[in-house]
Amino acid sequence: MKKLLLLCMLVSTFVFSQSNQAQLAYQYYQNGQYDKAIALYKELNKKTISPSYYAPYLSCLINIEDYKEAEKLASKILKKYPKSLNYQVDLGFLQKKNGKQKKAKKTYHSAIENISKQVGQVISLGNAFILRKEYDLALETYQKAKAVNPTYPYDLQVANVYKQMGDNENMVASYLRLIKNHPNQKQSVKNSLQIFLYNDGIESTKNYNILKKQLLKFVQKENSSTDFSDMLIWLFMQNHQFELAFLQAKAIDKRLRENGERIFDLADIFLDNSYYNLAIDAFDYIIKKGEENSFFIDAHINKLYAYNLMIEKAGEQTDLEKLDKLYLEIIAKLGKNRNTILLLSNYAHFKAFYQHNLSSAATILDEAMLIPQLRKSDLAECKLEYADIMLLTNKVWTAILYYSQVEKSFKENPLGHEAKLRRAKIAYFQGDFEWAQAQLDVLKASTSKLIANDAMHLSLLITDNLGLDTSEIPMQIYARADLLFFQNRFSESIITLDSILDIYKGHSLTDEILFKKSKIYLKNSEIQKAVAMLEKIETDFFYDILADDAIFTLADIYQKKLKNMEKAKALYEKILLEYKGSIYTAEARKRFRKLRGDNLEEKQTL
Repeated sequence: MKKLLLLCMLVSTFVFSQSNQAQLAYQYYQNGQYDKAIALYKELNKKTISPSYYAPYLSCLINIEDYKEAEKLASKILKKYPKSLNYQVDLGFLQKKNGKQKKAKKTYHSAIENISKQVGQVISLGNAFILRKEYDLALETYQKAKAVNPTYPYDLQVANVYKQMGDNENMVASYLRLIKNHPNQKQSVKNSLQIFLYNDGIESTKNYNILKKQLLKFVQKENSSTDFSDMLIWLFMQNHQFELAFLQAKAIDKRLRENGERIFDLADIFLDNSYYNLAIDAFDYIIKKGEENSFFIDAHINKLYAYNLMIEKAGEQTDLEKLDKLYLEIIAKLGKNRNTILLLSNYAHFKAFYQHNLSSAATILDEAMLIPQLRKSDLAECKLEYADIMLLTNKVWTAILYYSQVEKSFKENPLGHEAKLRRAKIAYFQGDFEWAQAQLDVLKASTSKLIANDAMHLSLLITDNLGLDTSEIPMQIYARADLLFFQNRFSESIITLDSILDIYKGHSLTDEILFKKSKIYLKNSEIQKAVAMLEKIETDFFYDILADDAIFTLADIYQKKLKNMEKAKALYEKILLEYKGSIYTAEARKRFRKLRGDNLEEKQTL
């Protein structure tokens, strides 16, 4: 028994010593001390060759260009593990390094000929060839694998080989073949292609044109499927070529006689990107399909909503009476019921915020909230709108009451979060910054990106301008001016903002004040005054958080209102060169290229 115990102890000590030796050797290898690592690995190799240290040992030998010893090592482990195809690749590589070209070729092809139906083995062999930069052999591996096991597509792996080769055309074609054979892989292909587009920079158009060319080929060849047409739409959307995306979507819709869902989804994206006219055209396309279409009502509602946004964000305050009549016509056409509740809510918003008819807006909502069998969410939307109108009329407590009702009913829902955000804004308007900040801290984690961003923006506004050694008074005055702005009391808002500039010269709120004043001037069509405010931010506050907002707005004014394309182009270029992390970069690049006269199909661009 004692002898057995002693033997076990000796074996254990030997194994432990061997393990320590291997660890130390690996440490030397990682540190680039190859000679020291090799000395230890040689000692280990005298006893037995193990896959656990074979790879670093081989790497050490290759790094010092001792290819003869490396070949011996590869031969030794291959004898022990003859079915390991990866070791055959290593041996072939080293035979090649030692000038044994014929032997190397024979060894490589032996590995390929011995592949089985095991997917893992095939991919491992392909990667081994890639590691040794034997790309043609990697491709040959996957060709052989497809013959052995036709049920498994190796298009993803083939695409990776072409990627390593720098053959982007064949790489893209391989990705698209994967979609052809396995449509459920479309999203993973999109992810890979998105990386491809932005790796080289979609702004160069090089990779964009490669992908577009291949997609058009597949669209023509595989016309029984919409997968590649969908991919083409996706590509256009990636490059903000919304008009082309719309044309392609209409072609599919007409060919397949669809219900317009594809176009409806695109129209929503057009709205999000401020392409209001295009969104309106898309909704009109759906409306023309007739009353039986399932998107008929929603298309009407969203079309009018697009007009609202056009007024709100693009500053187009003409034809308000025409839009009012259009609202009345569509309400008369569709009726006042649970399916048109959003239409009524939007109309109330239009009456309150654009026509400043608060009593009519309140009446519309009062009637809407009494419609039988309303969905809880629709009723909540009406309550939020009603609360906003109450705030417009300075009925603050009524507004708080309605916001609170929605927040309570939809605690863990974006609707509840929106209500909470608006309550926080009231606290901010009233100068209760501590309470507002507490609510905003919670909302930063909202599942709604828009709400989270709004909460973050307001939170930063408060914290950046309310330091420990700073008086709250300027911030309170600014918040009051912000409320006046919300209430469309623009002249009063400007007077209030100017009082901060007069009393608290050089305050950290200065750039915020200038930006707020520019918004007011734009709403009042006082373009030159707005330009003056924005240019002051550009020159005096180029380092601040609002700089890119100001420059993009300024560029937009020069392009669309003042028709000074050279000035607009210079400002868009400034965003691209000096504010590379800006949220406006993609749109600025698109507009810059258009103003420069680029042919997106042919030219290299900024």
